[in-house]
Amino acid sequence: MQSCTPDMCNAQTSSVDSSAMTVAAKRAVRDWAREVRAKEMQRRGPELNATIVAALRACTAYQRADTVAAYLAFGDEVDLGELLVADEKRLVLPRTHRRPEPYLTLHHVTAAQLTDESVLSRHAYGFWEPTQAAAVEPDAVDLFLVPGLAFDITGVRLGYGLGYYDRLLPRARAGAVVVGVTLDALVLPDLPHGPHDARMNYLVTETGWREALRVSSQLG
Repeated sequence: MQSCTPDMCNAQTSSVDSSAMTVAAKRAVRDWAREVRAKEMQRRGPELNATIVAALRACTAYQRADTVAAYLAFGDEVDLGELLVADEKRLVLPRTHRRPEPYLTLHHVTAAQLTDESVLSRHAYGFWEPTQAAAVEPDAVDLFLVPGLAFDITGVRLGYGLGYYDRLLPRARAGAVVVGVTLDALVLPDLPHGPHDARMNYLVTETGWREALRVSSQLG
C-alpha cells in the first residue's frame, strides 16, 4: 500500500478538517435559521406570504414561465398556496425518495388536485407530496421555486441536509430560472458550502426579487 508523504498527509487531513468544519458550520446556521424563521412567521406569517407571492407575480421571469416547479409549504416555510391555486401555470411538485440515496421526482398537479387525497399523500414526516400524478422531467421546467432554511447573496442555499435539491437542480435545462424563496432575515452575506451545493439564480423575499451576485454556469 502506498504511504503518503507529509505533504500528501497534510493535504488529506486539511480536506477532512475542512469538510468537518463545513458540516459543523452548516449545523449551526440551520439551528439559527430555524429559530429566526419560526419567530418571523409566527409574528407576521400571512403578511410575509402575501408579499412574497405578490413579488413573484410581478416578476417578468415568472410571468413568462409556462411550467413552474413549486412546493407545498411545510412547517414555517413560506407558503405559496395562493400562487399555486390561482395562477394559470403548468404546476409541478416534488416527491421525495430515500433509496438508493435521497432524491426528488417532479409531478404535474392541477390546482383542483391540491386538495385531492387520491393524488397527494401525507409523508411520514407530515408534509404533503404527489404520489399519484404524472412524472415531469426537470429539463421540462422553466422556473423552479425552491424553499430553504437560509441563502446567501451569491445564491448559495442551505437546505435540510439530505441533498434533495442538490441532486435535482443540476438536471435542469440550460436557461431555466432557479429562485430561492425565503425571508430577508435569512439572506446572509456568505454561507458555508461545498462543491455540490446548489446555487440559485435569484432570490425572492418580502422586499422583492433580486439576482444572485454571482451565478455559476449551471447552478453550482
